[in-house]
Formats: sequence, structure tokens, C-alpha cells
Amino acid sequence: MTIEKMGRKKNPIVFLDVSIGDGPDERMIFELFANVAPLTAENFRALCTGEMGIGQSTKKPLYYKGSTFHRVIKGFMAQGGDFSNGDGELYYLFFLVLHFV
Repeated sequence: MTIEKMGRKKNPIVFLDVSIGDGPDERMIFELFANVAPLTAENFRALCTGEMGIGQSTKKPLYYKGSTFHRVIKGFMAQGGDFSNGDGELYYLFFLVLHFV
């Protein structure tokens, strides 16, 4: 299936190349539902591209490149993207989560 057929043209499509250990990169493709949660979709898109710059509190780049998944539940979800410690502990202190703005 092509990326174009996976999502509606009005919603952005982004990808993450991920690997486990020294294994090969595999591509995860996401359709971001900007028509439902525009702020969340835009934040995720910008974190995929790296265009958000440097974090004010962490002084680290705000992008997913090089970040880790700190929690994986097989068949359910993978959680990651903690730029400060990499363990997810302080994740919600740095980001205001507004899903339906």
C-alpha cells in the first residue's frame, strides 16, 4: 500500500525510522489526524522534522531523532520521545497536552 492511499490528503503523513539494538532500521508511518486534533498533530509533525529548535528547559534539540522508546507493551503500544532523561518520568512536566484545540 502506498503512503498516498493510506491517508487522506488533508492529513499530514510522517514517519520514524526505528531500530532495535544493532538491527536494521524499519520505517513506522503515521497519518496525523489534524482534522480531529490539530495542535497535537502539528506538535508531533514538528518533532518528527526537527523544526522546533532547542528546548528552553532542557537546552536539547526538540526532535525524535536519537530518542528511545522507554516503555513497550507488546500488541498495545510503544511510548517514547522523552528528550530530557529518556525514561519518561518527567515527560508531562515539559509539555502541555491539548488534544482537541
